[in-house]
Amino acid sequence: MAINLIDYMSPSRVIFPKAKTKEGVIEELIEVAEKDGKVEDASKMKKYLLQREEIVSTGIGFGVAIPHVKVPEVNDFFITIGIHKEGVDWGSLDNKPAYIIFMIIGPDNQQEKYLRILAKLTLVIRNPNRREKLQKSNSPEEVLAIFKDL
Repeated sequence: MAINLIDYMSPSRVIFPKAKTKEGVIEELIEVAEKDGKVEDASKMKKYLLQREEIVSTGIGFGVAIPHVKVPEVNDFFITIGIHKEGVDWGSLDNKPAYIIFMIIGPDNQQEKYLRILAKLTLVIRNPNRREKLQKSNSPEEVLAIFKDL
């Protein structure tokens, strides 16, 4: 099963968060997903994501964080993207701020698909040119264009 990340993204779920904290950015990402009809209970999703962050930070380094959770309340995976121009402390492995945040939420019964999405996303963001383009993006269209032919 080939994964095309763009299938899980939408211009309406690409934002440029203003919050100064990890919790605040997660809240902004969840609110966008709720407005887009992807989640029904934003406070519950925020709780799930913050509980996941307590286990170990999803800040993977290189200016990237991938907060993610699998829950019974959703039927399919989706990705909400935040490009934070100033960077936010995410407790990342390299102790550097996160500028590019990919929030992934999906159903709790699709482990293989979940791992494929994470693996593909990790492959894409390993490329320093792509990370730089993402960080410099100023519109949802610019962000999504980076994922078009991958």
